[in-house]
Amino acid sequence: MDDSIRNKSGPSAILLIGILLTGLAVVAHRFLPERRLVLDSARPGANFFLMPAGGEGPPAQIQWVDPAKQHFTCEFARESSGQGCSFTYLLYSTTADRGIDLSRYRTLNLGIRYAGAAKYVRVAIRDFDPRFSRLEDANSSKFNSVNLHPKDLGQPVLIGLNEFSVPEWWVGQYDLPRGFAQPDLRNATALSVDLLGDLAGTRHDIQIDRIEFTGDWISAETWYLGILCVWMVVGTTYGVSQWVRMLRAHRAQRQQIHELEHEKDKYQKLSTFDALTNVLNRHGIERFVENLQATRVHASVIVIDLDHFKRVNDQRGHYGGDRVLRAVGEILRAHTRNTDGLGRWGGEEFVLVCPGANLAKAADLAEKLRHKIMETNFIPEDPLPITASFGVAVAHADQSFEDAFRQADQALYLAKSRGRNCVVAATEDQLHKVTGARKSTWALVSGRFKLHK
Repeated sequence: MDDSIRNKSGPSAILLIGILLTGLAVVAHRFLPERRLVLDSARPGANFFLMPAGGEGPPAQIQWVDPAKQHFTCEFARESSGQGCSFTYLLYSTTADRGIDLSRYRTLNLGIRYAGAAKYVRVAIRDFDPRFSRLEDANSSKFNSVNLHPKDLGQPVLIGLNEFSVPEWWVGQYDLPRGFAQPDLRNATALSVDLLGDLAGTRHDIQIDRIEFTGDWISAETWYLGILCVWMVVGTTYGVSQWVRMLRAHRAQRQQIHELEHEKDKYQKLSTFDALTNVLNRHGIERFVENLQATRVHASVIVIDLDHFKRVNDQRGHYGGDRVLRAVGEILRAHTRNTDGLGRWGGEEFVLVCPGANLAKAADLAEKLRHKIMETNFIPEDPLPITASFGVAVAHADQSFEDAFRQADQALYLAKSRGRNCVVAATEDQLHKVTGARKSTWALVSGRFKLHK
């Protein structure tokens, strides 16, 4: 009961923590630092200037009062008509077709001190679009603008960049389709401030205290989408993990039921491993062969017998003999594959079944193992030479393992008769090659070997 309550309370607590963290994340977006771009005289590479605008009559008098403060005056003669003055701040550093992406910002914070009788103060942003803009025609850059009434300039003005629009006169001048008539600030090349209205005979004093673009490093939409994605990933991961856990539990239960139904009596009576050598015992080898036969994969069989092992027990006692058997088991395990079946058949005799190995590879492996055993000092404090004889045969997919075991056993018998400490490999026509003590010797073998079931 207590375990059930704990199992249920765990996910509930995690869900509650997740909800609290989500709430904090939603609120935290308001406190993230803003992206800022300030256009002033102190900005590295700042390039700004004053220029008159067309019209008739005597030219307007435009002059700086203090360039560092971006403070200037414009004065128009009474006889002038259609003239204007403009402050322009360039946003590109190399060429006029490579500006700044202002679409990443949200607002324009503008501080302008203005004294004069203009009807409007216009703020414009030029954007170079290679689809219709040309370097030789400065006016071909898209004209995004917003008009401010002089009364709005008594205090800092916060202008949303979505307030900018493209005037119809500019769209008509370049005969652009509707798709190109929308505001675009992705490649802004210049910002200008100029005066609109009947300016004849008037004087205007303008000081630009602040031009600052602000925006989010991560937009609210992206931030909330990220939170949603995190929830989706966490939820999917949790769902998949629960599904995998349930699937594993179901499979484990099915496997357990299957084993209890079909293998209970057998596993209670028999163990598949030999405790002394830590390899399969005779029953384990038989089970390995049964499973391998079901796959119909050919395999090689190596029968290994330690030479004169009775002499080891007589001279070193059973404890010394056990040390040798244990060390031989370690050597065989260290130089065989995980997919091989290695077992102690009885006494000092071992059996190695190598799935997928042909006769030549199995004979090479047997020769390698023979050298390892022969070169090993099994009892360092009282050196004792140990050698082994090997019989090798191959069992094809259409051949019983009993035949292969019988051939390998008879090959081992021949190895013993040839002086021991050698490898005899049985070919398909029952000819056996001897390596080791009697190299390059061929012989015909026959005999019997029976698997116990």
